[in-house]
Amino acid sequence: MKFDVFKHRLIKLKNKSLPGVQSHFELAPKNRIQLLKKFKLNSKTHDAAVSLCFYPDLNNDVILPLILRNEYDGVHSNQISLPGGKKEYDDSDLIETSKRETFEEIGIRKGNMNFQFKLTDIYIPPSNFLVRPYVFIIEDTPLLNLNRDEVVKVIKPKLTSLMNLNIQYGYINEKKIECPFFLIENHIVWGATAMILNEFLSLFNQ
Repeated sequence: MKFDVFKHRLIKLKNKSLPGVQSHFELAPKNRIQLLKKFKLNSKTHDAAVSLCFYPDLNNDVILPLILRNEYDGVHSNQISLPGGKKEYDDSDLIETSKRETFEEIGIRKGNMNFQFKLTDIYIPPSNFLVRPYVFIIEDTPLLNLNRDEVVKVIKPKLTSLMNLNIQYGYINEKKIECPFFLIENHIVWGATAMILNEFLSLFNQ
């Protein structure tokens, strides 16, 4: 899909109802669905945000960058994710959080990120984060600059390939968690990232 066509379709999506948690449940690990249904915001829940940053490549095809996180002592180690992270005190709001984290992780400048709309909040039980996903467009192909302390590499699937993804099922990582997932450029994408992608794709493919 060409970038100009994509932008035109995004304008129409702004007034549509979101698929919401039902699209999340389609990609949720089996052991997480009941936790999501029972979730109630509490004082210990952390605020976080991620970005879906769509931009044109040199052929004007639409790209969505995803990151492979570095290995670290945490529940999201070595996973494919959307750029993003925890809200910091100096962030004016969670849109600013998503912009700041995207710049820090892959070098996309905040001023180039044009906010479009927000997807449904998603709770992540293992880390007690409530994540807000924000959709942005970037008018020109960005020069990515990876923070090697956090990011191993960026994968750059085209939107057209994402639109044709099929939900697959299997056991994930050393804990052998049974869950649905997407296979994107030979990478297993599961958990919150897959759930957020599924909502966007469900909305976009309507």
